[in-house]
Amino acid sequence: MKKVFLLSLLLCLTACASGDIKNHKLPYWNKLGERYTADLNMIVIHATELTDMDEAREYGERVLYESGTGASGHYYIDRNGSIEQYVPDNRIANHTSGWNKNTLSIELINLGRYPNWYHSDHQIMQEPYPQEQIDALIILLNQMIANHPTIKYTQGHEDLDTRKIASDNDPNIMVDRKMDPGNHFPWDQILANTPLIKVTPEKEE
Repeated sequence: MKKVFLLSLLLCLTACASGDIKNHKLPYWNKLGERYTADLNMIVIHATELTDMDEAREYGERVLYESGTGASGHYYIDRNGSIEQYVPDNRIANHTSGWNKNTLSIELINLGRYPNWYHSDHQIMQEPYPQEQIDALIILLNQMIANHPTIKYTQGHEDLDTRKIASDNDPNIMVDRKMDPGNHFPWDQILANTPLIKVTPEKEE
């Protein structure tokens, strides 16, 4: 296990040095709140529940708040393992209600429940994660830990936002607001190849 972790870290540093993370800042990135990266403590894993990177970009660019910002993650990983950074690490992205201040977010391109997110008959995450995408995620996670040693923890979006909402088809049926990254996500593989602990830290917001 240790050998695999060290290999992942070496690959991570090599990937970063070669510029494999595409800098693709959102138009409103400089309107997002600033923070000290020394306060970071957790990485939140998401699934976009959208078709592809283009659609994820479209959703990320939508302005939803009076501040002129929208909802997005810091990093996006496509199915082929390519990575784009939408928000700098020292800015607070709007990705997980109540947990944004001290976390980084990674979004995996994945259909999830698309396009019937809140239909009670379609509450299954439908797409497995390709190994290329998971390999890239492990590399990125190790790089984030190397860059920000205060990060010790990781969680899925579904672990932090456990709210339920009325289904689209029947207001008497409640469904999960968030189910990502979902049952297809290989937590065992992630935890075996990074030093992260799957624990929710004390809330600081």
